[in-house]
Amino acid sequence: MDIKEVVLENKWALTIRDTCTFAELSDRFRDNFTEIVVFMKKNSIKPAGHFYGLYHSFSVEKVDFEAGVPVEGNIQPEGRINMSETHGGKAVMTIFTGHYDGLNEAWKKFADVVDAAGYKLAGPCFEVYITGPAEEPDSSKWITELYTPVE
Repeated sequence: MDIKEVVLENKWALTIRDTCTFAELSDRFRDNFTEIVVFMKKNSIKPAGHFYGLYHSFSVEKVDFEAGVPVEGNIQPEGRINMSETHGGKAVMTIFTGHYDGLNEAWKKFADVVDAAGYKLAGPCFEVYITGPAEEPDSSKWITELYTPVE
């Protein structure tokens, strides 16, 4: 697995923070992204980047996560939708290609490579969905970037 160091720029994003079990995660992401998209359409807001998922904590019993998308402008959130800043600063990343069912295993391999390289974690890990079911019906071609903020 190839990794590379990157420096990311902070962006404002519309997000929903949620918790669920690992088994519920896929459905919960879909529901939260749908809620964000409905809010964006209602308020004529355009994305300023790709949708992403950020993990505050992760276990089989409980996943604490944010579903989000970068946006431009001063937006007044409502309901469960918040404005948050994306990670700005140094991170290491890799690219995963395939169905989202393979992300858990990809994260494990990525974490092993990051640990072996001696990096120190500097914030919650996140994934950016470059290509997904909305753009590509063939799930073997879906592209997800995995990021780990580091010192």
